[in-house]
Amino acid sequence: MKTALLFQDGNFVGREYYHALRKAGRRPDLVIAAGRMKEESIAREVARTGGQWNPPPIPEDETVHRFEKLSDPALWDLLRTEGVDVAIQGGIGILKPDMIEVPRLCFLNVHPGKLPEYRGNSCPEWSLYNGDGVWATAHVIDAGIDTGPVITMRKFDFPDGWDYRTLRANIYGHCTTVLVEALSLLDGLGDRPLDTVAKPQDEALAHYWEPIPDDKMAELKRRLVTKGQAS
Repeated sequence: MKTALLFQDGNFVGREYYHALRKAGRRPDLVIAAGRMKEESIAREVARTGGQWNPPPIPEDETVHRFEKLSDPALWDLLRTEGVDVAIQGGIGILKPDMIEVPRLCFLNVHPGKLPEYRGNSCPEWSLYNGDGVWATAHVIDAGIDTGPVITMRKFDFPDGWDYRTLRANIYGHCTTVLVEALSLLDGLGDRPLDTVAKPQDEALAHYWEPIPDDKMAELKRRLVTKGQAS
């Protein structure tokens, strides 16, 4: 199964995924950087993790195909020419429908939330605030937002002593576990159709979340500190 990892230069998720895939013996066949993450977005990740989340750069022995923007036709011609089966979303923004259709099997995303109950924004924060724990879900990307068929999901069991910054710094490490599991399931498909492992979401359970307000974020941080002190 031929894979491609796509991300924006500067995006921490792409670097986290790359090293996890390589460690798992699933080094991507193509590594593609499309555009660059905004400096304010990078600063936001540094601030909310206290600088704890800083995956190592892509090593020099890796060929990185760089494109100025996601919409560059040459990027999509490369995926077609190389016969990519699964493209991995490692932080590249919104994909248009014609882009989604390029990989033979699917475009794969790992969402830091339990789908379909936690779609949208601040899903780790909302799920913790609601007492539902932190989950990561590997799903096929479709035309909606976090609406595609689910391949696998897993709860993140983290130590009681972690504060919010440490938790946030390790969420995508947990996502890599789910990513590798999803790729193993897709690799095992053989000639069977994608829907053998990718199951539609139950829309009756679906909820889209807006960014968590500051007051609720402050309460969540307080709860984590209190829980750590009690452990």
